[in-house]
Amino acid sequence: MTKLLSAMLIAGALALPASTIGAGAQGFGNTFGGLQMSQDQPIAIESNQLDVNDADAMAVFTGNVQVTQGETLLKTGKLVVHYAKQAAGGDSADGKAKPAAASLPGGGGEIEKLEASENVYIKSNDQVATAQQATFDMTTQLAVMTGDVVLTQGDNVAAGCRLTIHMDTSVARLESGNCGGAKGEGRVRVMLTTKQKPEGQQ
Repeated sequence: MTKLLSAMLIAGALALPASTIGAGAQGFGNTFGGLQMSQDQPIAIESNQLDVNDADAMAVFTGNVQVTQGETLLKTGKLVVHYAKQAAGGDSADGKAKPAAASLPGGGGEIEKLEASENVYIKSNDQVATAQQATFDMTTQLAVMTGDVVLTQGDNVAAGCRLTIHMDTSVARLESGNCGGAKGEGRVRVMLTTKQKPEGQQ
């Protein structure tokens, strides 16, 4: 699997509707690179139930779904995994040989898209993102989280209704309006903490 959430979140490149928070602004780190998944580490998925539809190249995990890879943890009520169906001999449907990594039940090959729903929670170290739904498209390298999106790092918090992440460039945009019916208030809200100077310093 390629990057799931690459350099996610604020500062570095979080573009707000009317303003941009620059790198290192008021305590936000300049990277959320810990919130990601890659092909060079094993991925563990646990759930109460797994249904595989190989005809549609799809696996559905439901009930207390938990995905872990390295320092990254993803929790959700439902996870739909779309994968590239492999032909006999380990080749994909287009006849090209594919590596054995990211094998799924039912003979599935490389993961193409993840769709998480029902209270999405992603954590890596002190970096946390929550939303109602999330889609991670490995083909277009786009991740989209919608519905009451809240991003935190330490004491810093940002909230909106839609977060779009370009996983190949680490550019992210948090929106508050025109979110296609996604839940959220009308304005992006950001709360940043400032470091207090020791007593006696100017």
